[in-house]
Amino acid sequence: MQYQQGRSGKFARRTILKTIGTGAVALAVGPVAKAGNPKQMNVIEFEETLISMRDRHYRHRQVDIVKTGFRPVGGKVADFAVAEHKGRIHFFYIERRLQEGTPFYPGHEIYFGHASTADFFNWTVHDPVMLVRPNSWEEAHVWAPCIVRRGKEYIMAYTGINRHISQNIGLASSYDLFDWKRWDSNPISPCKNKTWAFWREDAISSCRDPSICEHDGRYWMIYTANTRQGASCIALTSTGDFKNWRDHGPICIGPATGYEARLEGGHPQGSLESANLLRRKGKWFLLVKTKIRDSKDRSWIIESDRVDSFPFAERRVFWPGSFGIEIVRDQGNCSLLATFFAGCIRFGVADWAGPKPTGRFIESKEELQTWLK
Repeated sequence: MQYQQGRSGKFARRTILKTIGTGAVALAVGPVAKAGNPKQMNVIEFEETLISMRDRHYRHRQVDIVKTGFRPVGGKVADFAVAEHKGRIHFFYIERRLQEGTPFYPGHEIYFGHASTADFFNWTVHDPVMLVRPNSWEEAHVWAPCIVRRGKEYIMAYTGINRHISQNIGLASSYDLFDWKRWDSNPISPCKNKTWAFWREDAISSCRDPSICEHDGRYWMIYTANTRQGASCIALTSTGDFKNWRDHGPICIGPATGYEARLEGGHPQGSLESANLLRRKGKWFLLVKTKIRDSKDRSWIIESDRVDSFPFAERRVFWPGSFGIEIVRDQGNCSLLATFFAGCIRFGVADWAGPKPTGRFIESKEELQTWLK
């Protein structure tokens, strides 16, 4: 896969919005003027008015977050990260703009969309971040960010994909959630030269969907990988400084048989992915998304007393109807959850106090408002 090289920074992001974003908005805007007595203008005024209308329509989104959720105009949301800064909740998401439900085509999923909200109902769409970089380990796509805060600094772990669809993980950091700097030490390559992992740089290989949990001064990062025996798994690596990493190998191993590739998607069985590692009330929880044969559910939970062992056979359904899950806020024993469903971000809640915690969708605007600070 080849991509034309462009300049990074605000110029490149604005160029993408003009060539992709506002073009897509034209499909949704409809007629420029109402019937009756439309304002007459010359072509320069027409162009300036039209781009202003489309920009407002793209940038400012008022949505029914309970029934339909948030998505950017012209796009759909997949795996995302959540961070709070100065009273606003920021979402960084894979943005899908092609009709086909696959990330493997050129020009697809080449940056992270960025939107924020202060009240869950009124959203501002910002310039995208973390554009792909030609002729690098992240030249084809960027996927599945996660964000952890360290003091005043936000650290993002994310997936980069090269032209061979070999997946790897890198880091970036920001102090304001707008200006992100990739680390010179990228990529982390947690699967490289590991005896348990099937991974290569020159062909399709799984090493994606990082999620970081801080506990007792150490950062624990899980991610999707494949074992040498052909099983999808969630693997674990940890660090105290984001420079030196310790491999803990697979902590949850899925089936090694039963997979069936379908061009149009809808595979009857899939990888263990979009996982989240949590510690609540002295126990560890692993949330993981996967499609299992003969099951309509995708969202699972596994409990453990150890951070490095989650038997796949002990899984149970966590949140019916959800896909990848992130924690937005905590209140006592409860968590406000976010998931992507049908290309939109929607919210739910979980109570960790019970013997078998489960998640569910938020049912009303009033219930969601109770989570406002």
